Amino acid sequence: MDEQAKPAKKRIYKRWWFWVLVVIVFFVIVGASGGKKDANTAKQSVPAASDNTTASTSQQTNQQAQPTPVVAQTLLDISGTGTKSTQKFTAAGDWDMNWSYDCSNFGTQGNFQVMVYNSDGSMSFQNNLVNQLGKSGTDVEHYHAGGTYYLEVNSECKWKISIKG
Repeated sequence: MDEQAKPAKKRIYKRWWFWVLVVIVFFVIVGASGGKKDANTAKQSVPAASDNTTASTSQQTNQQAQPTPVVAQTLLDISGTGTKSTQKFTAAGDWDMNWSYDCSNFGTQGNFQVMVYNSDGSMSFQNNLVNQLGKSGTDVEHYHAGGTYYLEVNSECKWKISIKG
């Protein structure tokens, strides 16, 4: 009689917490599969080619997949001694300043400073200045803010600066 007196258990799909769990799982799956697609992962349609152009079409597709190397342009190339204000140059994006100085003719250590200014005459706080003390030195500074700039060089030594971008 005990077996008949017990009420039958509810099936799992009739319980409220089961349906809450199903809804949560559903939203997680939809959220993970949805969203924006990256432009590089989107498939591009290619027009159908006749038998004569199949080889050239596959060659063009392979050529498009190859990234074109970017060749840096020389935006400014200058050398001198003492204090100098350079001409303005415009960098579209990332740019490098290759610099060197030599104080061997000066006889002792010398100072070499290069400050980057915006085209309006204000100091560019986005771009680090160079400040070296020694007999000689060379290095490259990498800048990541494009714009129109000019340099103020201050040194008693011989120096050379090349801007590439």
